[in-house]
Amino acid sequence: MIIKNMYGKVIFDGADLSGANLYRADLSGADLSGANLTGADLSRADLSGANLYRADLSGADLSGANLYRADLSRADLSGANLSGANLYRADLLRANLYRAYLSGADLSGANLTGANLTGANLTGANLTGANLSGAKGLVKIIGVEIGNYYWKRFNKGLNNNGYQFKVGLNKLRKGKPNTKNTKYYTEKFADDERILCSYPGFHFASRSWCAIHYSNRPLEAKIRIPEGAKINEPWASDGKASADMIEILQVFDTKTGEDVTNLFKIG
Repeated sequence: MIIKNMYGKVIFDGADLSGANLYRADLSGADLSGANLTGADLSRADLSGANLYRADLSGADLSGANLYRADLSRADLSGANLSGANLYRADLLRANLYRAYLSGADLSGANLTGANLTGANLTGANLTGANLSGAKGLVKIIGVEIGNYYWKRFNKGLNNNGYQFKVGLNKLRKGKPNTKNTKYYTEKFADDERILCSYPGFHFASRSWCAIHYSNRPLEAKIRIPEGAKINEPWASDGKASADMIEILQVFDTKTGEDVTNLFKIG
């Protein structure tokens, strides 16, 4: 049944809207609890503050949709396309996000308690402040482990993000430097796995990832994660992770492939 409440908001409680074309529809504040929206086109729709409790949105297209503060608790979003969707502070309590596509989605502050994220694509999603307590199926892309080898690209002189790297062990800065013009504070490693590209920390990835994303950097290094290192591989990683210390083993010129390790050895 489709009716309007006293405020003029449309109520689709339990309605069958499977396959419906709701592209760019204004459904802000709408009551869609229990509605059947399987395969519906809700791309770029405004669903801010909408009630989608227990709604069936399996296979629906919600790309670019505004779901700010929407109630999606216990909703079925399996296989749904939520790429680029605004889910800021949305309630996804025990929602089924099995194989959902959430690439680039804003899930900051969202409640994902007990949600099923098995097979979900979270590449580049913003999970800052999200509640992931009891979430199921979260998988880390790289699987970083102590002793494993990875790659990192650098600017000329083996510099990156204000650091002067060297062959061997590199750690976060501690205390003040000897120079008068620069003030260093003791850096605390950023290990919140909900945050993408957190800092401070040394970022690294696979060799192919580095080549694609930092093709303009002239140097690349094969690194190892040493014993005792702290690791942060975000749940929404797009293919890179970070650690509070890395060991640089070899350095190569990205244009010629030449091993230039000796140029950066100290002592």
